[in-house]
Formats: sequence, structure tokens, C-alpha cells
Amino acid sequence: MKRTERRRMHPALKILLAVVLISVLVFAGLIAYVYFQLKGTTGQVFDDDFSNATSELRETDVSFRNGDPISVVLFGTDDDQERNESGMGQRSDTIMVVTLNPNTDEGRIVSIPRDTRTEIAERGTVEKINHAYAYGGPEMAKRTVENFLDLPIDHFVSINMDGFTTIIDEIGGVTITSQDTFEQSGYQFTAGETYEMDGDMALAFSRSRKAEGAGGDAGRQNRQQQVVQGIAQEIMSLQTLTNFNGVLNVLSDNVRTDIPFGELNALRSDYQEAARNMDRLTLEGTDQRLDDGLWYFLPNDESYNELRRELRENLELE
Repeated sequence: MKRTERRRMHPALKILLAVVLISVLVFAGLIAYVYFQLKGTTGQVFDDDFSNATSELRETDVSFRNGDPISVVLFGTDDDQERNESGMGQRSDTIMVVTLNPNTDEGRIVSIPRDTRTEIAERGTVEKINHAYAYGGPEMAKRTVENFLDLPIDHFVSINMDGFTTIIDEIGGVTITSQDTFEQSGYQFTAGETYEMDGDMALAFSRSRKAEGAGGDAGRQNRQQQVVQGIAQEIMSLQTLTNFNGVLNVLSDNVRTDIPFGELNALRSDYQEAARNMDRLTLEGTDQRLDDGLWYFLPNDESYNELRRELRENLELE
């Protein structure tokens, strides 16, 4: 398992929990800030249809209000009109897991490659991990990630990646420094250069995987985290807050979570230091074509075990 350098986020980020749940947590903070204007909007994001049951891997209930170490999984989905009209399920092309410990003021974040081969919860079939969302939505996907890591996953955040460019354009773009040199969709990116990106440019930057110099899946996962972090920084700036109505409308159309609305104040006040002290981890492995003719990501055992140890330690499970 590789550990990337810890980065401190801008002090203005009052609510930032982690790169992984930035979009919903920023939304949560804005709700707390302007709640009297948002009573008709919150229900679209904080969905009562989800069970919000305690993980079977937990011995006791945990909550933000109690100040417990907590884990959240973020799904970036392709919930587009064509798939909806054809009856196809949503796919989670981006999967990130974050753990946050307010007792130590530390956090961990890792991306799970979408082609990871694992057993799908409740189906018993061994497939690519991103199939779980198509079969059973965020709750089945959450349980599948939980089983894969043998780690309690307490909440999920689901972000429609087809609204990704709209979110970025609505907040006026994002500022990102590229760590790689590559070309994608007509855009040239150079390592060490800082760019003011609109939605289309940020989408090209975050989704590039096969371009020369893009760094494959690992490079794409890191860039996705950079873009989501950039979104949070822009949303929490004073300049963007003056346009919060437009931002909230876009987020309400593209974000869903099972985090209880009543926990927002605790989340905002007690977890910000853990989010600012976030270690970004990488699950190492290989891409292999198996007998079924499909390509899968197969995690390296040593990397997987070390990753689990890091996450469990941050959750105070060992």
C-alpha cells in the first residue's frame, strides 16, 4: 500500500470531512448555514427511504453526535437519462472510502478500483465491485464494499457524475495543480502547472486513465480526489456563498446520502480537524484477464492487509 503525502486544506473549509464526502458535507454545511431557506431542498438529499441501520460489523451504534470514529463510502454514479430509459441500473464508476477519527483528529481515504473482483453482497456472485450499485443501489453497494474490506461502513454518499460538470460550472470552476503530464479530450495538462478548470476541463482531467502519462487507474483516482477537494474549496469560499442558491439546487439534484440530517451540526463542529489531517492511501494490485474473458483488478495481499489495518486503526477497532 502506498501512502501519499498528507496535505493541509485551506483554513476556510469549516465543514470539510474528507475528500471522499466533500460534496455532501459541503452541502450539509451550507444547509446549516441557511437552513431557513432550504426546507424544501433537504429532503432530496437526506433520503428517508434508506434504512440507516447500524453495520453488522459494529458491536454498538455510532453517530456523529456521539463523536465516534466513523466511515463513509462515496459512490460516483453514471445516472444518465439513457440508462434510466433503458431500465439499466446505475453504475458506480468511482468508489472511495473515508474514515474519520475526531478523537485523534486524523482521517484516512482510499479509492477502490471499480474493476475490483469481489463477491457481491446478497447475490453471492463474484464480479466487478461496481456491479453492486447497478443490482441494488447504494445500500447493496455499501454492504459489498463493507464485505470486501471486512470493515464497517457507516454511511454512504452518492454523487451523480453526469451532473459533475454542472456543479463545477455553477461554482465558477476549480483551481487544481496537475501532478501528471498528459493530454485528454483536447486539453493538455503539465505536471506542476496550476489550472483554472471549468466543468468540461475538470471532467477530462479527472477521468483520464489510458492517456500516456496519466498514470492509469491510480492516477485517475488521485485526480478525482483533487477535483472533489477543489469543489469543496470553492463552495466554502465567501465568493461562492453569495451564489449558494444555485449551488444548492445543483447539489440537490445530484447528491443523495443516508447521513441523518440531525447529525449535521456535530459533523460540522467535531470532525473538521480530522478532515484537515487526511492521509490518502492507495490499494495496490494488478489488472488481469481471467477465464471469463473479463479484465479485473486483483488487490495485492500485502497492500490489502496493510490498508485494512490502517483503516481499522483509525476507527479504533484495533
